Amino acid sequence: MADLSPLWALVPGISSGRSETGSGVPLAKVGGVPEPVGVLRWPVCAACGEPMRFLFQLPHVPGRLDLAPYAAVYVFQCENPDTACERWDPHAGANAVVAVESGAASLEGTRPTGVPYAEWNLGLALAEEDTEALSVDVNEATDEQLAALDRALEEAPESKVGGVAGWVNGDATPECCGEPMRFVAQLAAMPFGLAFGDNGRGYLFRCRRGECGTPFRFTWQGA
Repeated sequence: MADLSPLWALVPGISSGRSETGSGVPLAKVGGVPEPVGVLRWPVCAACGEPMRFLFQLPHVPGRLDLAPYAAVYVFQCENPDTACERWDPHAGANAVVAVESGAASLEGTRPTGVPYAEWNLGLALAEEDTEALSVDVNEATDEQLAALDRALEEAPESKVGGVAGWVNGDATPECCGEPMRFVAQLAAMPFGLAFGDNGRGYLFRCRRGECGTPFRFTWQGA
């Protein structure tokens, strides 16, 4: 029997503005302009020095998405058309995850000159996935396990927080502080039109050591 574990699907919809919770917590959203909950410094690409393009933001939501002690994370990547920066690489500096603690909100630094991605909000909806099938090692899996993996990938949410990463091209979990990072969330390129190769997925991870200076990393795979 399949091990159907609960998680939260990220459900897209057109955004109409800031969250109405009254708590100062921003929307979970893609595109537009980031909504800082503290001091948010716009990152630049380590390879070409240009400001990165804002992709999406996720807030700390108790019981659903634990980012403590941070109030929100903001994900960016280099999309400089004049360079070939390795923006999929979680360690190359051509993408960035900026974790922000709650405080006086400000958005600092130089923004890119291009048009932002269209803005969508992201709601959280309870969902399920076959954790056992999604966790199989494809290098050692039987034909039956590979078939179960394909079914699980089709049935699991493409965009989600929690659960197991649904890899497009095989497990590429980044390491930090000498050990594999913990999966936090994934976001499909469509319907948002994000530049993750050919209709790929982006993956957010967190270091298992609380004292790490770069606690979050981002990577993506194209179809």
